[in-house]
Amino acid sequence: MNNPIVFSDFDGTITEKDVLMSIVEHFAPPFWKEIWKKIFTRELTISEGVRQLFHLIPSSRKEEIVNWVLKNMRIREGFEDFLLFLKKKDIPFVVVSGGLDFYIHPLLEPYKELITAIYSNKAKFDEKYIEVEFIYKCNNVCKEDCGMCKPYIMEKHYKDRRPWIYIGDSITDLTAAGLSDIIFARDYLAKTLRDLKIQYFPFNNFIDIRQKMIKLI
Repeated sequence: MNNPIVFSDFDGTITEKDVLMSIVEHFAPPFWKEIWKKIFTRELTISEGVRQLFHLIPSSRKEEIVNWVLKNMRIREGFEDFLLFLKKKDIPFVVVSGGLDFYIHPLLEPYKELITAIYSNKAKFDEKYIEVEFIYKCNNVCKEDCGMCKPYIMEKHYKDRRPWIYIGDSITDLTAAGLSDIIFARDYLAKTLRDLKIQYFPFNNFIDIRQKMIKLI
């Protein structure tokens, strides 16, 4: 490994639960289930689905949501030690998330000095309901219209660093993982990579990843 960099998803990867979906389940009216179903049947793109889900939640509940997230959502075991390990090895750690900044940044605040960059969608609270601004749209590599294009970030800002090491868990991680040299996967991403016969390392927490990284480097 000459010049490695680590990219990581946030929801369900850094966190034990998918924070975005936990917020929607807790704060949105029951109609959110119909929107979620349409995302998985491809009737809605990921970006349009996320936009519609958060448009069900009043902007006035922002502070309530953040407090609820900080109280109820947990960071996956071994995360801080993993970041310290990367810092010691001078390996950047970049968060690439299809989630929203207003809950990601508060959860990652204790670790901000150890994180190189955080890329995500942006929540806006100027109107009656929460609006989602998609800043990093899909490039010619990704055709999913996922809203926050992880391959775009990786290629635009970090193409001179290799190997790319990717950590993820969901459908929105598939293209980015496929472009990477080393993949750590769990849940949906692991199953899909297994079906596609793409090599990956399974993990339950960041202790697992750290131990494997020690061997790799």
